[in-house]
Amino acid sequence: MAGCSSSDDDEPNVVEDVVEDEVTSTPYGPFSTGTSSAPVFAYFDLDTGTVLELTEDQASTNEDWDIAFKRTNIYLNNNGTTPVGMYFTGNNSEYYDADGAAIVDTFVNASAEAELADYEAVSLADVPADEEFVSDVTERILDGFYNYDTTTHAVTAKDDSFYIVQSDGVFSKFRVTNLTQSGFGMSDVTLSFGVQASGETEFSTEQDLTLDLAMLCASESAVYINFATAMEVTSTEDYDISIPCADGIGSYQLDLAETSTAIQDFTNSFTGVAVEAATHYGFQPNEYTVNAFKTKNWYAYNLQGGHQLWSQYGVYIIKTATQNYKMQITSYYDAEGNSGNYSFVADPLTE
Repeated sequence: MAGCSSSDDDEPNVVEDVVEDEVTSTPYGPFSTGTSSAPVFAYFDLDTGTVLELTEDQASTNEDWDIAFKRTNIYLNNNGTTPVGMYFTGNNSEYYDADGAAIVDTFVNASAEAELADYEAVSLADVPADEEFVSDVTERILDGFYNYDTTTHAVTAKDDSFYIVQSDGVFSKFRVTNLTQSGFGMSDVTLSFGVQASGETEFSTEQDLTLDLAMLCASESAVYINFATAMEVTSTEDYDISIPCADGIGSYQLDLAETSTAIQDFTNSFTGVAVEAATHYGFQPNEYTVNAFKTKNWYAYNLQGGHQLWSQYGVYIIKTATQNYKMQITSYYDAEGNSGNYSFVADPLTE
């Protein structure tokens, strides 16, 4: 996550709909998440009903925010011992046909006013068991390169796990084809790889690079590899991946360089990368977030052209360490029609 976020004012933009002196829903927003070319995060604390002024670095350890918005993505806080969880109540299933395709007229003709009843109907009785909630999960893109036998505790190379690394316009496809187990680490490892240099369309014939980690880790904190030069290099030189050292041997871990990204090709499908379409391959940094909201997406896209979004007006239950909340996203646009401006209703579920 990058950048910081804020609302337009120090106080949240909150309006309460009052019917016969009873609060039926609490609207928030619109809160800007920037533009597609300059996206920013809005970190929201459900307990206080406010957007928090946080940078990405601050948010990575901060436990006060519960839910964050950045363009079409929604994030849940997984810092601390109790990650924030999400449960979709399943309302408005009729917005999709039997094949899972969005029904255009239903989406286009829906409104926040008409869908408010679904939101108001959700009560504390609808809160499911804890195991029904899903949370955001942090994954490592280069995980999965070894097999572990839980009975013998033996570790072996998983040589059918391929990875494609993107570094400064050069693409390298590699796998770990051999490793020697040494206690809780590796004493040596063999990387087999091919390189698609700038201007090429396919990876070169696979070659091997065997690293004596016991020797290299005797004096280094990590071992750095450059696939283009097929060499072990220093941390001050260009490199693609590194292997951390611990107790004089290599750790069971592969790390991407900060400027590199990668995808997993565990089906060994790619003989090369179409450079002009590389942005659509899903390249990820060393660590990335798998969003819980992606499992039950809140919108349909481009139903009538024009790259517009329509909310499903789904009602979600958000579970924090101290409270359950219901939430419904009512708009992705401000009054002028600018995208990336979230409005939603959210309230605690109490007796």
